[in-house]
Amino acid sequence: MGEPPTALTRLHGRRSEIADIKRALGESRLVTLTGFGGVGKTRIALHVAHELRRSFPGGVGWVELADLREPALLAQTVEDHLGIPEQPGRDPLSVLVEHLRDRRMLIVLDNCEHLLHGIARLTQELLKAAPDLRILATSRQSIGVPGEALLPIPPLPVPAEGASPEPGADAGCPSVALFCERAVGLSPGFRITPENQEAVAELCRKLEGIPLAIELAAAEVRVLSVPELLDRLDPRLQLLRHGVRTLPRRHRTMQATLDWSYDLCTPGERLLWARASVFAGWFSLRGAEAVCSDPRLPREEVFEAIAGLVDKSVLVRTETHGEIRFRLLEPLREHGHAALCQAGDGDLFRDRHLAWMCELSDLACAQWFGPSQEQWCVTFRLARADLRAAVEYALSRPDRREEALRLVGDPWFLWVTLFLREGRHWLDRVLAAAPQPGLRRAKALATVGFVAAGQGDTDAAAAYAEECLSLSAAGEHIEVSAYGAQVLGLATSLRSLERAGAVFERALALYESTDAYLDYVVCARVKLGLSLAFRGETDAAVEHLLHCRDLCERAGERWLHSYALTGLALVHEVRGDFEEAVTLVRRAIRTKQVFQDTLGLAMCLDLLAWIKSKTGAPTEAALLLGGASRLWESIGAPLFGAKHWLARRTDAEERGRQSIGGRAWASAFDEGARIPREQLLAVALGEKPSRPEEPSGALTRREQQVAELVADGLSNREIAERLVIAQRTAEGHVEKILAKLGFRSRSQIAAWIVEHGTSALLG
Repeated sequence: MGEPPTALTRLHGRRSEIADIKRALGESRLVTLTGFGGVGKTRIALHVAHELRRSFPGGVGWVELADLREPALLAQTVEDHLGIPEQPGRDPLSVLVEHLRDRRMLIVLDNCEHLLHGIARLTQELLKAAPDLRILATSRQSIGVPGEALLPIPPLPVPAEGASPEPGADAGCPSVALFCERAVGLSPGFRITPENQEAVAELCRKLEGIPLAIELAAAEVRVLSVPELLDRLDPRLQLLRHGVRTLPRRHRTMQATLDWSYDLCTPGERLLWARASVFAGWFSLRGAEAVCSDPRLPREEVFEAIAGLVDKSVLVRTETHGEIRFRLLEPLREHGHAALCQAGDGDLFRDRHLAWMCELSDLACAQWFGPSQEQWCVTFRLARADLRAAVEYALSRPDRREEALRLVGDPWFLWVTLFLREGRHWLDRVLAAAPQPGLRRAKALATVGFVAAGQGDTDAAAAYAEECLSLSAAGEHIEVSAYGAQVLGLATSLRSLERAGAVFERALALYESTDAYLDYVVCARVKLGLSLAFRGETDAAVEHLLHCRDLCERAGERWLHSYALTGLALVHEVRGDFEEAVTLVRRAIRTKQVFQDTLGLAMCLDLLAWIKSKTGAPTEAALLLGGASRLWESIGAPLFGAKHWLARRTDAEERGRQSIGGRAWASAFDEGARIPREQLLAVALGEKPSRPEEPSGALTRREQQVAELVADGLSNREIAERLVIAQRTAEGHVEKILAKLGFRSRSQIAAWIVEHGTSALLG
């Protein structure tokens, strides 16, 4: 779950606003904090989210929307922030509704103003479907749905005219306290003194208590005294307040402060501030050097400019996965972008940003089959907002369609490994916008075919692959034809094992005459090995799979290595060597956990369940199949819709039901579909028993009755009606049963009773 980020600074003077928000959330299910940029909406929402975590057992989710510009990805973005696995075959809104329906949860939607129409539709649907859901939004204007409670956020209180803080004291007035805290953070020797106390009070009054404006001003105490700072700021404030009559007074104050802060920057810092506005999210020093440098701002001076902007509180700094990254807050990004466009450089630096993302993609393609694979996954997860921004920009320019095709078509692993559903979205959009025949289009067609096959849409996958082959047949780029044949082989293998081998062999033969990256070749050979194993041709399958495994190990590649291990596990399962099969599939699962590879994990859980159904562990098999089913639902068609895969699953289910009975099987299956992924994988890896060993407490006669009715599938309301008790009493009995037995779900109660009888639960 995307929990609220940790606040790095104190919140000053917002006690009444926080109380009002909590009260409003108790009375309304949608509360929107409104106000202009820089007034503190996000900071207040963050504080409230942390304080309310115990009030929402379903969790508090934080969804940052400032980076999102594509309304079609709104529901999916909320899914991502809540940690819901991708479900490409399903409508994201339906997935969200299903996830939230029975949860008492608070979701914070931060920075909604640029997505109001989509936010309105989304919040209405979610609130209608999930009665215990509360939504707290921040926006510069109301979302505009029925039942919305609006809470305008005012600036901080400022010292009264004629009043000034006592020397050494700053807690009496929130705006002064904020100024002092930020000033001390950048200049540890700063204090309120008789010489500066009146200037501090006057500064806070002139900045009208606007938190962001105060923070920007406080950053300058490193080089200016407060009276000097006030002398420099006052003319700017007066000029804008009298010159821009169309803006409300406080908006003009904020604009004046931004202009003043911009003017106080060095020439290099101003250039970087404006140019960095083309980044949609967090960016690295390397990215800033690539995009923002030129003869006016040499590459070697970018670091100094970044350091200066961090010191001036213009850039926010964070460390993620061992790399330092930077970001402009939204009001500052907007100001920088306005300066960039005013200078006539908007398209120039968006072009450079697009070129940087293409360069990043090209480098990832070159290095994917190697030891830096995991780091590339991290890089693209962090750069997701910028990837979206680059594709959007390329689509907006007819002369940049080739770059759009390159950006979405070349890094096939990006979509298959990380963003399956989003990959289909962008590939479809780009292909529709760039219909002209060419090799770039051919490669993108093969990539969208690969994605479609992963979703179980095999007819579409085959059609895309055929079109790719048609476009590339006349060209000299055999590599693209090989890729098209590989994807056609994948689609064919999911429909007809007998025909797939020849198609894969054709792809491999084509690859032999090219300099294609090894990930393409190894991927094709692994898929061939899997199809041979399913056909029972295990010797041929082993030859291909061992070849792939060894290539991966020598190169330090792990993702395709895990698929080679999965194929070898399948071979051992077919041969009846179940112990080695379990060892191999567990090795594969551990790697797939690192990459968060939902598709690969679903395959492994299914395979492990088939093995368990043959080795006297039917309950564990049912639990694993239940979990696998949930993962398959999050991808598309179960087991890609392949009949030979589905037949193996059906056999495992029939063996399990015959062994422990239909009710116990169904109970364990349901439990597997319900438990968290981490717990499910712990069972698969043999790190946790698939069932609690023994219940830790005895039940009363009434609790025994309730447990039996739970096992019969009755709801709390139905149990109350059957026993003529209040529904709340029935709920209390179920909670006590779970606590006494050490269970977590109703299905565990049912399974225990089915397997052991009710007498085992009595004292």
